[in-house]
Amino acid sequence: MRMTLLLLLITLSGCQLLRQPLPLPPEQAAETIDETESTASPDSPVPEESPLRINDDPATLQAWVNYRASLLHNRAPWRESLSDITEPDPVQMLQRIILQLHPDTPYLTRLRVQMQLAEQIAMLPPGLAALISWDLTFNQKLLETESAVSALTRLNAQQHDNIERLQKTNKELQKKIDALTQIEAQLNQSINGGNNGRP
Repeated sequence: MRMTLLLLLITLSGCQLLRQPLPLPPEQAAETIDETESTASPDSPVPEESPLRINDDPATLQAWVNYRASLLHNRAPWRESLSDITEPDPVQMLQRIILQLHPDTPYLTRLRVQMQLAEQIAMLPPGLAALISWDLTFNQKLLETESAVSALTRLNAQQHDNIERLQKTNKELQKKIDALTQIEAQLNQSINGGNNGRP
């Protein structure tokens, strides 16, 4: 089943690539870029060819891919637009969840959202569920890695404390050994002095 979904997604991606227009000559391409830059606001979300829906047709899947890609470049406009909604619909809820899975989001928030996304995926159509499962898997691996790094950091701190404690104990023992060595030397001198150098 998963293999079929994966093949479906690859096929859909290939179809999208086939529909792309031919490249423009350099002069026309430069004019098009200038026009696009003058009309697009740098803070606005990436425009979508198709609205986001809970559906798994190719246009909707591409819109979700575009949404996810836009979060990598600039999350602020999405965060502001989605935070104002008091009663989000299913699409907006899924948008929020994906937004909160961003690697810059704090660990505990992503851990909580991880469980929400797992529940959401169970209710999504197969194609969209397969696409969003990548986010779930990536976040799970990231959480596991962060947890392991945190555990290793704690372990390293404990080992560092143990090393410092052992070094302190070692210094104290060395002082005691030095003191005993001095006492032994003084005893030997007094014994040798009492004998006037005779064995």
